[in-house]
Amino acid sequence: MNARYILLAAMISLTGGRAMPRELSLKEALVMAESHSHQLKAAKAEAEAFRQELKAATAERLPTVSLSGVASYKDEVPKLEIQLPTGQTFSRDFGFNETYQADLRLSLPLFAGGKISGGVALAQAARDYHEALSRASLDEVLLVARVGYFSLYRANRLLAAAAAGLERAEIISRDVQSLFDAGAADSVDLLEVRLLLTDARLRRRSAESMRRQCQIELAVMLGLDPSEELAISFEPPPPSSPDSGFTAIDEDKPELAAASSAVRMSRQALRLSRSSYFPTVVAFGGYSWGKPNIDPFHDEFNDYLTVGATLSWSFNLGGRPIRSAAAAGHRLRTAEHQFNRTRERLERRGRVALENLRLTFDRFESASENFETARDNYRLAGVKHRQGVLSSNRLLEIEASLQETEASLASARAEFYIIQSQYYYEIGSRKLREGW
Repeated sequence: MNARYILLAAMISLTGGRAMPRELSLKEALVMAESHSHQLKAAKAEAEAFRQELKAATAERLPTVSLSGVASYKDEVPKLEIQLPTGQTFSRDFGFNETYQADLRLSLPLFAGGKISGGVALAQAARDYHEALSRASLDEVLLVARVGYFSLYRANRLLAAAAAGLERAEIISRDVQSLFDAGAADSVDLLEVRLLLTDARLRRRSAESMRRQCQIELAVMLGLDPSEELAISFEPPPPSSPDSGFTAIDEDKPELAAASSAVRMSRQALRLSRSSYFPTVVAFGGYSWGKPNIDPFHDEFNDYLTVGATLSWSFNLGGRPIRSAAAAGHRLRTAEHQFNRTRERLERRGRVALENLRLTFDRFESASENFETARDNYRLAGVKHRQGVLSSNRLLEIEASLQETEASLASARAEFYIIQSQYYYEIGSRKLREGW
């Protein structure tokens, strides 16, 4: 609580009458980072594009309607002339000057050898692949947001430690001045204290600058004005020992889901390449209306219906379909190996992250013990110094040790939350999306 009061006082002195900092919880930071991230918006747009590609592939199963129409005029038409035995000549126009024609055709694929169903399955796998990439982008955004948030938390604690160190330096300065006035200290002690005060002020200024840098980075990440002051609105629970064993990688982890979808894409591509072995059968029906249309000898409007089917089948004599299918088979095996490699890599990184988290917790406990010891040592040293038993130089050494352990504790506590977030990210834990 003392650290919080010191930090609050430091923040008030920094704002100097300006508007109070904006309080921000971890949950709010995650929501704002998600809504602002351009990387995530681009990934979602890409995923939506492949959803539309899937709808387009599915539409291939439905009939296709085509309509064409033409109207034309010829200033001259061919004539048919017949010479009669009587010597007379018989002639007739073969065609008409004006032509009007409209055709409506409906086509429905009956059999395509798997081309349509394979295309739909390939589009589904591509959609799932890009949706997994979109979720992977979300996890990256959340991880970066958590790291940025806890970096600001660490900067706050370091600033509180620096402010406390400056306050202790000022107390020591007053005590040494009193001893000097009483003749129990010399000018060397005063110079040593002056050096201590200068160093403490610089340390606090450095902590203030680092805190401001973290605020700017987090504000930009969340889509806020970089000039806005941000404040952590809660105190995270004390770090707890990660004694539990390794948690298996979530099968729904985006990277693993994307690798699985890539295998499905390769499998469907192989199926699609083999579909070229088979013919394509299409049923059609048509309606035609116009003049002269079906009767070329009468300039009248008339119409007629047509139904039928077409079969098309082509095969390259060089074996191109077979070779294409063989290439697709090799790509499928490549995707399967990539999937297994991704699983191994994720498990390795998850186990390494867990070991790192355990080591970070040990550092935090060690820093806590060192800080408690250094604080008790400084308290006793202050009493001895005021009694004239302990030299000023020794007191300054003990105070410097306290400053070091206090800063180490502040860093170790925040570092635990950062490494914990990385562990959540590596194993695909849903806790990455949660705030306290």
